Amino acid sequence: MGCAPSRPRVKDIHKEKPPPIQDITSDDGSFHNSQRSFCSFGSLIEQNGGIQIFEWEFGREIGKGAMSRVYITTNVETGHQCAAKVYNKTKLLKPTLGSAEIPFDKVKWEIQIMAEVTHPNILPIDEVIEDDYSDSFILLMPLSTFGTLTNYKEELIAQKKTEDEIQLTMKLCFFQIASALSHIHSNNIVHRDIKPDNILVFSEDDFKLSDFSESTKLDNPDEKVVDTKGSPPFMSPEELSGEIFDPKPADVWAYGTSIYLMMFGLLPFGLNINQGRTIANTVFTVTMLLEKNELELPACDEDLGDLLTILLQKDPTKRPTFEEVMRHAWFDDVRQHEPN
Repeated sequence: MGCAPSRPRVKDIHKEKPPPIQDITSDDGSFHNSQRSFCSFGSLIEQNGGIQIFEWEFGREIGKGAMSRVYITTNVETGHQCAAKVYNKTKLLKPTLGSAEIPFDKVKWEIQIMAEVTHPNILPIDEVIEDDYSDSFILLMPLSTFGTLTNYKEELIAQKKTEDEIQLTMKLCFFQIASALSHIHSNNIVHRDIKPDNILVFSEDDFKLSDFSESTKLDNPDEKVVDTKGSPPFMSPEELSGEIFDPKPADVWAYGTSIYLMMFGLLPFGLNINQGRTIANTVFTVTMLLEKNELELPACDEDLGDLLTILLQKDPTKRPTFEEVMRHAWFDDVRQHEPN
C-alpha cells in the first residue's frame, strides 16, 4: 500500500544577504523596533508586504501552533502553492519550560519519520529550508484544499449535506486514515496524536494524516512505552494510568474517539475538548471520567455502533488492529478506494 520513501529536499541559505540575525534581533529572536515581539517571520511579512526565500513567496497566515505558524507560499516560477510550516530557530533551540527537551529535536524527528512512512494518505514534507536572515526553519508541504477534517465537516453541514452523505464522506476518510495507520504500525511507528485536527482534506475523496511530531519509532513490534503524548481527550485509559503500555492499541483508541467526535459532534465518555484549564487538570479530569463512565452511543447505524464499541474497549488487548479495522462492515461501501 505504501510508496518508496523519498527524503525532502533541504536548502540552507549561504549567499550574500542582509545583516546577520544577531544584529537585528533581540535575545529572544524578535526584531528590533518591531511592533510584534513573538514572531520575527510574521513581522517581516507585515513590514515588507511579504517575503521571498529562494523561489518561494510567503503570503497570508493560515494556521498556528504552540511553536510554529503556517503560511500559504507560492513558487514564483511555476505558480505552485504549498503550505509552509515556519519555526523560529532561536526558540527551537531553547528547552521548553519544565523539560530538558529541545524543541528542535522534535522537529528533526518529525522530518525523519515522515521521510520513512511515505503513503498516499500521509502528508509528506517536500522541502526543508533554513533561513538565517528571518531566523526561520521552514517545512514545505502540500497545501490542503479544505483544511482540517473538523473544518471540512462544518463546511459539509453549511452546504446542507444530508446525514447519509456526511456519513459516507466520514467512512471514506477514516478508511484511508486506517490504511495510513496500518502502514506506519507495520513499520513499528506509532502516531500518538490522532485527532480530527491532524487529518487534512485535499478533496472529497483524498484525506491525509499529518503532524508526526509526537510519534515514536519502536525497536520491535511488541515494545512498550510509559510516557504520555498527544491531546488528553484522545488518550486511552492505559496511557493515562501512568503504567507501561502498548502504544499501538492507544492509537486505535484515539482513532475511535475521532470517529465518535466526527459522527456525533461530541466526545465519548462525557469528555469535552476543552476539559480543564491546565494540562495537568485536563489529564486528571479525563482519567476520572474514563474510569467512571461507560461508552454510550447515540442512535446510529448498527455497523458504526459495532465498530465504535470495539475501538473504544477499555481493555487494550480487545481492540482490533488497523488491518482488522479496514475489514469491518462499516467500510464495505468505500473499500474500493483503498490506495494502491
